[in-house]
Amino acid sequence: MQEAYVNINNIPTHIITWGKWIEESLNDIQEIVVCITGNPGLPGFYTEFCGALQKELGSDGHNLPVWVIGHAGHDDPPEASIREVPQLSGNAELFNLKGQIDHKIDFIKKYVPQHVKIHLIGHSIGAWMILQLLKEPEIRDRIKKCYMLFPTIERMMESPNGWLFTKVAMPLYSVFGYVFFNAFNWLPAWIRIFLIQIYFWIFAIPNHFLGTALKYTKPSVAEKVVFLADDEMARVSVLQRDIIEENLHLLKFYYGTTDGWVPLDYYVQLKSALPQLDAQLDNKNIAHAFVLRHSKPMASIVSNMIKQNVQ
Repeated sequence: MQEAYVNINNIPTHIITWGKWIEESLNDIQEIVVCITGNPGLPGFYTEFCGALQKELGSDGHNLPVWVIGHAGHDDPPEASIREVPQLSGNAELFNLKGQIDHKIDFIKKYVPQHVKIHLIGHSIGAWMILQLLKEPEIRDRIKKCYMLFPTIERMMESPNGWLFTKVAMPLYSVFGYVFFNAFNWLPAWIRIFLIQIYFWIFAIPNHFLGTALKYTKPSVAEKVVFLADDEMARVSVLQRDIIEENLHLLKFYYGTTDGWVPLDYYVQLKSALPQLDAQLDNKNIAHAFVLRHSKPMASIVSNMIKQNVQ
């Protein structure tokens, strides 16, 4: 595993790779796996999943590099870095949905050679971003297959979690969020760690995510995470059926059965409208936020999908 912060669309961006670093030669590589995260878009939450995925693929001789790119502004570089993430104020266009899509386009054009085909994984809002990437001919032509995991591609505000976010979480954040996150970060490090460990214990989240969770609580990161989520509620509403129909051969969907962001009805209605759609329903009780507790079983599922499409 290699990681660093590199400039993508003029924003220091956390990239983590397995197999080949983004700046290494890919002359001997024909296919690659690129994972676009959900929200929050911190690659640290995806290390177990992507590491297990690359290992699963390698076990059958498919030595595909696996790269994960987070969202712009969701992961600040170390304090010693000379590069800083721009503030949200005055730079909304860098951190909203359109900005995040431009960010991924810039990454692919800059680091993936044209001869390399991409297996593109999109988790949650990452799946919606993939649909937008398919509108770009230069990107679409490089894609071998897209794997849409727990895809938030329609009616986000109408989902149970969308209702809670817009009616409860967002009003509370608007009033108390800035004060809460700033007060939390004024606490001594050991208290912050202790409080997060209690949260992890309650929700059975592994402690190896502690460092990433500490980054997530930084006010400069939290505000961009919430800002993107609010933009999702406004923009991810009507299903973009035309894009899906035009790219059926490139799309593979994986839906959960207990997903507060993507109710089961969404899967049923989509399959009814597009019977030819390659969509699979989870039978392992894997949660929407699979990276926290179900990384290895999900990696096994996705590796089997990819193996069916490798040259």
